[in-house]
Amino acid sequence: MSKRLLLLLLLALSAQAELVDRIVATVGRKVITASTVRQQLRIAALLEGTPADESPAALEAMRNRLIDRLLILEEMRVSRYPIPEAAEVKAAFDAEVAQAGGPAAFDALLARYRLTPDQINLSLRYQAAIVRFTVYRFRPAVQISTAQVQAYYDQRLPAAAPKPPLEEVRDQIEQVLRLEQINTLLTRWLSEIRQQTHIETYEAPTP
Repeated sequence: MSKRLLLLLLLALSAQAELVDRIVATVGRKVITASTVRQQLRIAALLEGTPADESPAALEAMRNRLIDRLLILEEMRVSRYPIPEAAEVKAAFDAEVAQAGGPAAFDALLARYRLTPDQINLSLRYQAAIVRFTVYRFRPAVQISTAQVQAYYDQRLPAAAPKPPLEEVRDQIEQVLRLEQINTLLTRWLSEIRQQTHIETYEAPTP
């Protein structure tokens, strides 16, 4: 084999190796790849209006978030809880476009973050599905007492002059406390389901 042919072969094999996506976690039979982690970081950064952070700590944190997302999506599948259609999150998508300054500015933003409209739309659908399912799954177990509302009003309500009467802000306080309890229940459930699921993590993805 000539040196030139050998060199071309080695270059081809090297290019092919770069196309192979690395698995960074398995959740049951599902896999999470390095490219998915990086893509989700860029999506989160675009939606939050921040620069994309692909530091090792950010990559590891996103991998953990994707593990949690797979666990929730599996619970949704077992419960036959549907993921919203694209039309159901159109208002949220349109809001992102408007916030960016219109379609042309949004297209430029997508290009900067190396994303597509379909990827943003799918992310919004997953977000809506997980929020709705979490409330559906855990809200029945939430109970808000009068004492909890009073404690929040006395100790945690932001200072104002004059402070509004409790009855005027009761509904808002109950909503905050309800969401906090749902989040606590979700965190506890995720901890339990992680112990029951075969999860493997591998070397964290690198930038």
